[in-house]
Amino acid sequence: MHPRNRYREAPDFSSLATDYPPLRPYIVRNGDGGNTIDFKDDAAQRRLTEALLHRDFDISLSIPNNRLCPPVGYYDALNYVLWIQDLVQMTTLEQRELVRGIDIGTGASAIYPLLACRLCATWNFVCTDIDELSIQYAKSNVERNGLADRICILKATPAESIFFPLNQNRDTAIDFTMCNPPFYSSAEDVTRSAEAKEVGPNAVCTGAEVEMITPGGESQFVCAMVRESVELQDRCRWYTSMLGKLSSLSEVVTLLRSHSIDNYAITELVQGMTRRWVIAWSFGDIRLPDALARISNPALHNLMPARTTLHQPLPHVPHPLVLSSVLSSMKGVIISSVPTQAGALLASAVANTWTRAARRKLGDVTVDSGTSPQLVCRVCVVQDDEGPIVEFVWVKGRDRSLFESFVNHVGRKIREVVK
Repeated sequence: MHPRNRYREAPDFSSLATDYPPLRPYIVRNGDGGNTIDFKDDAAQRRLTEALLHRDFDISLSIPNNRLCPPVGYYDALNYVLWIQDLVQMTTLEQRELVRGIDIGTGASAIYPLLACRLCATWNFVCTDIDELSIQYAKSNVERNGLADRICILKATPAESIFFPLNQNRDTAIDFTMCNPPFYSSAEDVTRSAEAKEVGPNAVCTGAEVEMITPGGESQFVCAMVRESVELQDRCRWYTSMLGKLSSLSEVVTLLRSHSIDNYAITELVQGMTRRWVIAWSFGDIRLPDALARISNPALHNLMPARTTLHQPLPHVPHPLVLSSVLSSMKGVIISSVPTQAGALLASAVANTWTRAARRKLGDVTVDSGTSPQLVCRVCVVQDDEGPIVEFVWVKGRDRSLFESFVNHVGRKIREVVK
């Protein structure tokens, strides 16, 4: 669960029912003598979602009984939005007046844009769906929450591009896309899944076929998104989607790698007994820290993107000026301090100027410091369990070999000084 998720602990159902009276008839006693609801009762789950959204986000929803109602307090909606918020904050290096997102398949609730716009005052959305009834309710929910000026709902068709809004206004920068694709590939797939599930909070599912089924299931849908993004490239900063099956995650990562897309991130959304994943990929050169892009589950190690944090060991703690001295001596490398991290330096390299081959090639040629850097790293000396190390965090760049070469060279130079 995301650390900023306010539902890390179960809500006080009695207090919640006081704040939202329509929930009161559905409160029942649990085995510990406390209060809860019957999670196999669709009406109870709907009132719970309404109550949480009303109390915690000032959001009012109206959803038809034959469409999915997002169980915000127990599953993945809020976790997904919070992770996207981290993604945007970490990779938007300049100040932006507006952050623009696209929600693919927004559903009758339009829950992702509603939550995101309540949390982030500068975010705007374009949302799509192929279901006419869901479109009508999504528009109504946006209007009843006073967000029609920030959330636009568009009708999509199965025959057109998944990302068709990206082609409508090519002058508008899009920061991210979101998607919770239909999970199943057929009605038989739905039946098999329901029979295999244990009885629990996720036993109720009242979604329409259009919300739950797509040819080939979620994997085929998200793989289609990847193929479309290859054509669109940097029309969007980050393409993202939720996935409910580990096999789907593996297939999407395999496809990304087959297109040489190495700038991607994976997070795991765990709440209660439910486990989902979100994958994001980018054609830009901004790199995410490992804490945001990788998860520590050993079973998923082979699916993770390469690390953006590398370490070089030191024999002992160097003088505080050694790091800046070594970096300043490198031709074409500009350094600046990092306000949020004492002792850390931001090193920007316009080209490879440090390897022997590069030095021979450059000779006495002057490297223009005004050129856009090919590599940006955050560098600092920290104390590890094994002793002092130089920590390098890849912030920007497209060439991993350049990053690794820089790390090895700087580490060697510092060791030569402190040996």
